[in-house]
Amino acid sequence: MPDLIPVAAGVLVPFCRAGVLEAADVHLARLVCRAGGESSPDVELAAALTVRELRLGSVQMDPATIREQVTQQILDPAVMASAGPAELAAATEFGELEWPDPDRWLAELDASPAVAGPMTPPNRRALRLDDGLLHPERYWQDEQQVAALTAALAEDPPAGLDGSAVEAAVRAVDLALAETGTVLDPAQIRASEQACRRRLSILAGGPGTGKTTTVCAILAVLRRALGDPGPVRLAAPSGKAAARLRDAVAEVSVGLPAAIRPPAVEATTVHSLLGSRGPGRGFSHGRHDPLAAGVVIVDEASMLSLPMAARLLEAIGPSTRLVLVGDPGQLVSVDAGSVLTDVVASAADLGPDRLPVTTLTSNHRSGGAIARLAEAVRRGDHEAALDVLEAEDPSVRFVGVDAATVALESLPGVAGQVRSVASRMVEAVDLSDDVTALGLVDEHRLLCAHRQGPYGVEAWSRQLDAALSDVLPGLGRGRWVLGEPVIVNRNMRQLEINNGDCGVVVSQDPVPTVVLPSGSGAARRLPCALVASLRPLQAMTVHKAQGSQFNRVTVVLPPPESPLLTRELIYTAITRARAGLMVVGSRESVVRAVAQPSLRRSGLGRIWNLRTQRGGQIGP
Repeated sequence: MPDLIPVAAGVLVPFCRAGVLEAADVHLARLVCRAGGESSPDVELAAALTVRELRLGSVQMDPATIREQVTQQILDPAVMASAGPAELAAATEFGELEWPDPDRWLAELDASPAVAGPMTPPNRRALRLDDGLLHPERYWQDEQQVAALTAALAEDPPAGLDGSAVEAAVRAVDLALAETGTVLDPAQIRASEQACRRRLSILAGGPGTGKTTTVCAILAVLRRALGDPGPVRLAAPSGKAAARLRDAVAEVSVGLPAAIRPPAVEATTVHSLLGSRGPGRGFSHGRHDPLAAGVVIVDEASMLSLPMAARLLEAIGPSTRLVLVGDPGQLVSVDAGSVLTDVVASAADLGPDRLPVTTLTSNHRSGGAIARLAEAVRRGDHEAALDVLEAEDPSVRFVGVDAATVALESLPGVAGQVRSVASRMVEAVDLSDDVTALGLVDEHRLLCAHRQGPYGVEAWSRQLDAALSDVLPGLGRGRWVLGEPVIVNRNMRQLEINNGDCGVVVSQDPVPTVVLPSGSGAARRLPCALVASLRPLQAMTVHKAQGSQFNRVTVVLPPPESPLLTRELIYTAITRARAGLMVVGSRESVVRAVAQPSLRRSGLGRIWNLRTQRGGQIGP
């Protein structure tokens, strides 16, 4: 790692050689220490390790446990089993590292001019030591905000609604939904009541457990109980997820009587909801200009980062209800924090009076092997997961070999399947049947954990291009091809286009033209040149697929030593599939993924517990 060494000095050099620190960790640590007038090598090391933790998704560094934590990562048996010369050399360097004594280290951090303490006013230092944990100041503040504001919302009952009115409204909506063929289970009824009685409620559950139906029930109950609950705002972290929420709520609502039917509501991204002014420029809505809404519902809340959760909570006004909806088993945000996971985990100890979480567990869809596999993964039961994978169920196929050693053409049925879909798509384009062409885009998707390398999106996209060369001549040569699937990689509000929207190239005359879904769910045509972020679509990352579903999914697992191989990754990939799933990867990769939950270190649970112990409540 010679590119890292020149930026390091003193104690940081061996930590770079051992693969513990990267260039960005060292650069930021040196800037922080210089700005704070700190020259201690041990404080600089602590700063660099804190930046490293932030890069990996955690918002704190524990000097007492960081050595053990990093040792488990660097010397992981799965990593060492396939280590090359460079990795073995780094492991040797790691074994010779000299770590500071934790007690002495904490004392030095406590006395450092670069580190804020408990009584230091906000924004005076870049780092803060709190209860023996070192945080980036901004993330420490966001964590305090999220803890305080969730507690305040949860403990502040909305005005103007008594218990009998809530119960009557729930009964009325339950009966109305039953007449449409939708029967609410006890947890869904409890969630509907909770959303009326509390200004904050959290709805958690896996795929098929009825989260969207419950959202519709909540809106109907509020309308029945209040008459007019105020403006309703629907949002999700991604535009694609927001559109799915809007369409799903409309679909469930259509059979309800007009008196309680939720009004047609547009859904937006959370950034748009808050009035984003652009990267780094903040939001229009916040503490001093809250959202003008009676109810705010945010779906796919597992994708909310800590900073976005803080900004959202700051924008909730004194008469607004907030409902967070999501699956805590899915991948978390690419930014730091895991707010939904933390809330759901802490609710079990604190109870519903302090953190009002309802977890849906009844599967309302047909079960099947995909559902059984997802449940086994969620529980962390790798033996049960392998049993499902190896049972030869027609809906779940397992190719138990290293994905880098197989070609697309050798995967049973996959190449033929993608060629069949492409042929049908070309036929629809020839007939100017845009709706059918658009519907075929989500028929099959190949998902990868990595972007590059033999297990990544780029390599498998090239294989898909080659497999489709007869059906889509010229694919992958830098020009748009009729029938080619495409994806939008940026929100374009003026065109009502969402990041993650998928479409099809349907014309080249007079200019290349793409068909994309419109805000109403219909198909519409736009010049490809107008959609600046349009890219060819073959394979995609599991992260990019979050918030979407496909009829059939092929999942390419990385090797066991991949740091991306986690329980949340394989669970998210599996739950993208509606009817058919193929998992390509070694048994070792499956076992590793199921056994390895993503570990993001957060202080939210600790803060809630401390507030409860000190004052009997979690309020700020």
